[in-house]
This record gives sequence, C-alpha cells and structure tokens, in this order.
Amino acid sequence: MHLFSPHFFSVRSFQTIVAENNRTGFIVEDGFFSTEAENPPQGSIPTSPPFLQTNNSGLTYGRLLGVHKHALKTDIINFLEGSNLTMEDVKMEYTRSFNPISMMLQFPTYSAYDNAIRVILRKGRLYKLDRIDRSQWDIVTPYDGRTILIQGLPRNALYADLEQIMSDFEYDSSSINMFLRAGEGTEPIKMATVRFHSRTQAANAFITKNGTYCLNNRISIHVLQ
Repeated sequence: MHLFSPHFFSVRSFQTIVAENNRTGFIVEDGFFSTEAENPPQGSIPTSPPFLQTNNSGLTYGRLLGVHKHALKTDIINFLEGSNLTMEDVKMEYTRSFNPISMMLQFPTYSAYDNAIRVILRKGRLYKLDRIDRSQWDIVTPYDGRTILIQGLPRNALYADLEQIMSDFEYDSSSINMFLRAGEGTEPIKMATVRFHSRTQAANAFITKNGTYCLNNRISIHVLQ
C-alpha cells in the first residue's frame, strides 16, 4: 500500500483529523496534522464594560427624579412594588438649602431595577429613573429619618436655645448644626439640623415642636429622609 495514496488520506486519516480537530484543534495521526482553528470558547467573547452590563445579580443603583418635597421613603418603596427595596436602600438627595432633588435607590439586583422601570411605565410615568454608579450613591448623606431640619430660627438664636427646644427628647447633642442659607428674599435664613437616636424620637420632635416658637420666631420642622 502506498503511504500517500488518495484512498488512505481521504477515508481514514481525514476522518480521524476531523474527529480529533473538533476536540483539540491540533492532532498528529499517521504523519498528518491539522492546525485549523476551532470556534473560540464562549467565555472568550469580548464583553462590554462592567457598568454597561445587565447582570441579574449584584447591587444596581438609580436616581429617581420627580419626587415631591414631602415624599417619604415608604411612599417610594410602596410605589415601586416588587423591587425588593428596604428603608436602608433609599436616600433623599438635597440641595444645600435642603430642597429635595431626587431619591437615590439601591436595588439588590439588576432585575429589581428593571422591575422598577416597568412599574413606573405601567403607573403612568410619574417619576423618571436613571441608572447611576456606586460613587454617586456613596456621596449622598443618609439622614434615614433620624435627623430633623429646623427652619425659621432668629438670627440671634444660640445652641442653648435649640437645646431648650429639644430638651424633652433623646438626641445626639454633638450633632446640632446651625447655619445660614439663602432664603426666598434677600436676607439669608437661619436653620439647624439635629440628629436623634431613633426615627421615633425624630418623628415625635416633629409632631410636638413644629409650628412652635424660638425667641418669638415661629419655626418649622421637617424630618430629613
């Protein structure tokens, strides 16, 4: 038998080469070899950058626009039903004068974020939800319903005046912060923030002290979300 007869190559060796090539891409059989490239493994296909991937696992972040001033975390959690949000997954984003800008949301998975998009569309587009990255979530202060904002303080109000207003409640005395912010007119207005040990204490302060007076000035109190 001639070593390089057409029959030897086309029947036996060719079949062997094809079979082995499907497994390894390179074989040596009876003096013949093949270097034909096999299809690349699925895992080697280039993927998009991590931020653009729509993985169904892992935390996903969003900014909810169109939130009104008095919206509560529970309002948003209930509205976005089925998105598996908790109180710790929602933060209100404020301006320097504590006017609300948006709600920052932390979804447990991309699927939960996608569900929120579909809920908004189904309920009439009352809000707009944009995807953001983790760094935008991290820079927003979490007031978490434990901090109150006091507005309308007289310019000569002192820390002792605030301590007298808050004397009936358990709060963090080191957290009291008094400052001036631009008002609706030309004169800046004096405000203060006070952090409490619990949401219940902050809510009680709001209920009890909102609309009362500090040095003859009527004050308003808001619970920061």
